Formats: sequence, structure tokens, C-alpha cells
Amino acid sequence: MKRIVVTTGGTGGHIFPALAVAQALRVMHPGLSAAFVGGQGPEGVLARKAGLRFVALPAKGVFGRGIRGVLEGLMSTRAAFQAMNFYRTFKPDLVAGFGGYASFYPMLAAWFLGIPTALHEQNSVPGVTNKLLGKIATRIFTTYPDEAGVFDPKKTILTGNPVRHDIAALWDAPARTGDATRHILVLGGSQGAKAVNSAVLAALPSLLGAGFRVTIQTGRADFERVIEAAAEVSEARRSQGLAKPGELVIENFIEDMAAAYSTADLIIARSGASTLAEVTSAKKPAILVPFPHATHDHQTVNASFMARTGAAVLIEQKRLDPEALAALVIDLFDHPERLAAMSEAAGKLAAPRAAETIARELAALGRNTDGGRA
Repeated sequence: MKRIVVTTGGTGGHIFPALAVAQALRVMHPGLSAAFVGGQGPEGVLARKAGLRFVALPAKGVFGRGIRGVLEGLMSTRAAFQAMNFYRTFKPDLVAGFGGYASFYPMLAAWFLGIPTALHEQNSVPGVTNKLLGKIATRIFTTYPDEAGVFDPKKTILTGNPVRHDIAALWDAPARTGDATRHILVLGGSQGAKAVNSAVLAALPSLLGAGFRVTIQTGRADFERVIEAAAEVSEARRSQGLAKPGELVIENFIEDMAAAYSTADLIIARSGASTLAEVTSAKKPAILVPFPHATHDHQTVNASFMARTGAAVLIEQKRLDPEALAALVIDLFDHPERLAAMSEAAGKLAAPRAAETIARELAALGRNTDGGRA
């Protein structure tokens, strides 16, 4: 295989697995030419930063958005023609989609030109886009067992969800020794999670008073609000003459997630597939608050899977009470044996070699092809 296209977009949860697989492929095949085809989201910046050629298409969501979605989808069909024009010059041996609406037309264009395609499904409940693409994909990779039988089992492989190399490496890292730093890492994903941020802000007086170090990755959209609210909490503590044993760090986006995970003792997060893949690869215990409006409520399904194994505690957003959250965190740290058991359970769920596994399968699939009919 000489040339490959990876395609996805929208959120880091889709983008980072695609980049992880592209990186693994380039390590295995140093002469490989890889291109990233995506939409108008953050994928362009991230792909170029990873050293990939990036091609932007005018793709927008089609499914589940009513008449507006259909009309915008019809307008976005030009993305398929643009993808075909690119394929005719780039001549990829394979096109691999990693979910999201931005992958729909590039995958469809590849199928139309007879180029082999592969699809990765991150979540326990596939969305409409991947359900449709699964019908035409040559090979399908899944994070969770396909218990609903959505995909053809003859072409489906259970691989886990790829994570970035530096985060995957944490799975093999020796366990931390000595006194715990009592460091809580709060993650809302690349888009942030206002409800989670608000609950943690309200719990801050208790958490800081108990000596915790709290790092909140707010997401860019919620950064200013959280900064202002955190400043009010800090000022209130100072005015009351309270000691400051704890520490608070606010970030809108964390570049070095591997370092953030390595120093954390507990994660509070949503339960998107990529977040869970990273948490388990880092072998971290977690409190999970699923986004209740996710498609098919897949985040609750994801989190329930983690909770059943003992790797996480699930809290429904409608039951996310700040006082109860603070009490839960304090209780977990008062019982370090439970945190240790959660960490061990998380590690057993990890698939730190998923990127390499998928890369090998893609290389085998794309071997001896000539770019299809393009």
C-alpha cells in the first residue's frame, strides 16, 4: 500500500483515533503517503499539525435534522464530487472512515470509484451514518462487541478504539508510588460540558477545602464562564480567611493529554468513546456523567459498560448534585483500595494496541491495490 485517505471530522472524539491510526501506519510504512479528508471543523488544524495533507470538503450533517438537514445534505453532495476529483489525482489504495457526517461523502465517493473502504465504529450504538456506510465498507472495526448485529460479522473485527501513541504508552507505565496527589482531572471533551463544569464549580469549596488539586478542561466555549466563576470561588474563600490547601487549574484545551492523565488520580468526564478509550489506556478510575442528548443515548450505554466492570461510577446528569459529587470524591479518596480496584478494572478494558491492530488490517486490505477505478 502506497497511499491512504483517512476521513472524519467534527470533534476530537472522531479526529484523534483517525490520527492515531495514520501515525501507526506511517511508522509501519515510512514511505506511505497519507491524506486526511474532512469538513470545516477542527480537523484541518489537527491534521496539518500531525503532518498530514488535508483536504476540506463542504460536508454538513444530514440525518436527524429534519428538512433543514435534508436540504443542507443535498447541497453538500458536491462534497462527493470533490472527493472523487481528489481521488482521481491522489489515487489512494484505501479510504478509511472514522465516523461523523464528514466521512459520509468521502466514503461514498470511494465506493463509487471501486476503492476499498474500511470503517471504524467507536460507540456501543452505531449512528445512522455508520449504519449506512457499514453496508458498503469492505472492512469494519468496532470498539465494542456488535451485540445488536448492525454490521455483517464476516467483515467485522473487534479492535477497540485507537488512542494517541503517548496516551497508549501510559498503559505500560509503572504504577505511581508514594502518597497520592489527590489530583482530579475534569474533562468535557473538545466541546466542553457545561453541566459537568457547573457541578464541579459548585463543589469546589468542598474539594479545595479538602486539599484536592482540581484541573478543569472547560472546552473553548465555556472557558470564560468557568474562569469568572472560579475567580468568585477563590475570592469568597479569601474573604472568609480560609486556608488554601487545594489548587485549581483552568484550561480551555489541554495539548499534552498524556501528561494530564499521568498525574491525575481521578477523572470526572463525559463518556464519549474516545474519552473512555483514553481513560482506560491510562488506567484511571472515573466518575462518568453521560451527555443525555447523545444520539441513541450511546454515552449512557458506554458509561454503563464501564460501571458494570467496576472501572467507573455513573451519575446521570439529572442527578448531578454538587454536594453529592464532592462527597463521592472525598469518599473515594478515603478508600484508596477502591480507587486502586477501579484503576485495575479500567486497565483490563483498555485496547492500547488498537491503532496498531487497525493499521495492520488496513495495510493488508490495501496491499496490491491500484487505487480502484480512479
